[in-house]
Amino acid sequence: MKKGIDIAMERIADDLLALSALVLEDDTVSANRKTLENTLRDSQLRDDLFATVSQTTGDDPVVTAFFNNYVVFLEWDRPPKYGYPPPIDALVDWASKRGIPTDNETLYAIRHAIWRDGHEGRPIFATISRESEKLFEEEWGPWLFEAIIEDLTKYFNT
Repeated sequence: MKKGIDIAMERIADDLLALSALVLEDDTVSANRKTLENTLRDSQLRDDLFATVSQTTGDDPVVTAFFNNYVVFLEWDRPPKYGYPPPIDALVDWASKRGIPTDNETLYAIRHAIWRDGHEGRPIFATISRESEKLFEEEWGPWLFEAIIEDLTKYFNT
């Protein structure tokens, strides 16, 4: 039988996953500033989200949300003409999902435009952090408190 704290942590992991998906659906956070289109709402980034609850060596539960590694590029403000253009192979799936031709000429033009113009970052993690702090104060904290009290009561009554 699961302890109350384990159940509370699983609920928090589920909420964190749902919150992350909502942030990606939010146009004020996830819209591309050039096109004004939310390109993350139905993205692979959203599809690949998952959260886990694991135990540390001290038996403390840890909730972790996992994103594809390219989320750091979405968060980052890329200045114009910074470094190297993105690799073409990183654009193939993105272009084909949107019905954009995936020939080398088209992909080269896209990669050059990204390098030439740069792009404004999207505050994905900052928004998740801010909203999760609110959830902790309003919901998660009370859940954990109740779970701890329940587990302590069971422990001392046995």
